[in-house]
Amino acid sequence: MILKKRIAALCLHIPIIKRHSNVFLEWLGATIENGAHVSSDLRYIGDYKNLILRKNAEINSGVFIIGKEKVIIGKNSTLAYQASLFTSAMPRGPENKLYEIYGCVRKPIKIGDDCWIGARAVILPGVTIGDKSVVAAGAVVTTDVPSGVLVAGCPARVKKQLIFKYNE
Repeated sequence: MILKKRIAALCLHIPIIKRHSNVFLEWLGATIENGAHVSSDLRYIGDYKNLILRKNAEINSGVFIIGKEKVIIGKNSTLAYQASLFTSAMPRGPENKLYEIYGCVRKPIKIGDDCWIGARAVILPGVTIGDKSVVAAGAVVTTDVPSGVLVAGCPARVKKQLIFKYNE
């Protein structure tokens, strides 16, 4: 099993083979449901068993994820180019004195169904994005986002309630 995981990890970095990254991510322990797509240049740090992509979820080129805790991406949701998700953060401790104040933060991230995370958006540890929400390009999400809204800015704030033309 260890050999299989090492081979899969190496294959993720071979240009010709990278196009089949979903297969290798599953070998490494990621949960990837039917129709989900992961770009071949996903940059991921952490245990792949923490990565869960629901049906038709999409991770585009240049996305960076620190997956030390669970990262759940809901069905039909998209991470646009160069979005970043961090499940952990800490100053270099104990050498850095800020470590005494902030310590280590490790919390999961959950992105709901039918969401769109814009290009170069940043989602910090412990954030939950509600269903049918949009995170604007370049936004820095520090707190939970309710369902059906557009958030933008640094830190991200609700800018607009989204109205859908269909009933569920």
